[in-house]
Amino acid sequence: MDIPHFSSAKFLAMSPQRRQKTIEKLLAELESSIRDWERVCALREEILLHRDDLDDARLCELIDQIQSASDAHELLQVLAPYFTDQGIVRKDNQIPIRTRDGSPTPDPEARARARQIIVITDNLRSVFNVGSIFRTSECLALAGIYLCGISPTPDHPNMEKTAMGTSNLVSWQYFADTAAAIRNAKLQGYTVYALETAESATSVFAADFSFPIALVLGNESLGISAATLSLCDRIIDLPVLGWKNSLNVGVAFSICAYQIVFADRK
Repeated sequence: MDIPHFSSAKFLAMSPQRRQKTIEKLLAELESSIRDWERVCALREEILLHRDDLDDARLCELIDQIQSASDAHELLQVLAPYFTDQGIVRKDNQIPIRTRDGSPTPDPEARARARQIIVITDNLRSVFNVGSIFRTSECLALAGIYLCGISPTPDHPNMEKTAMGTSNLVSWQYFADTAAAIRNAKLQGYTVYALETAESATSVFAADFSFPIALVLGNESLGISAATLSLCDRIIDLPVLGWKNSLNVGVAFSICAYQIVFADRK
């Protein structure tokens, strides 16, 4: 995308309010381009060009701070308070995510375990949680995800933001009900584990897993229904030491999945 450019004459011809709005748009573009330092520098030069034609002292001070930022981290620390003061909520998914920063972990045994794991989402309502599950599944190179019932699928308008661009990198299938997904997994030879807080559950850190594995994740408010639990082969949970008895389902899944894939089994 080309850098927006305004001549000094064109900028001065604008009303003071329009000038401020124009700079604010450039600042938003600056933040969204923060991983492209060459573009950041070009945007900074355009913003600096019009600094002395602004009436807003706070904005002028911000521009001075932007010019002194030596890298993306410093720049973000300058921009974040400004957007907060403006009542603008900025989210990490509005900044391009890093991809392929390095080589995948050279652990053939862990990779082999990961390729024997699928995830079954039992009526997860939140696209945020499902997006998080996609991202973890992609990071671990899991075999796939079965999305069941009301669980959002990758065609949901907010999935791209919540999955941070990973929803098209993980194999997935949709099932109208979780029972059908579990039956399908069992036909393929998967041992079905439910991640649920229950008296009969075994800690994920103590469980002896039988591969291949299908891991069932339940609705955060209601958990996994008794009928669905009865279809599972085993129940595992995450031990807690505090007052709350469970974590967010996306967080719990990440901890559980990493333990299954990377735990030392020698």
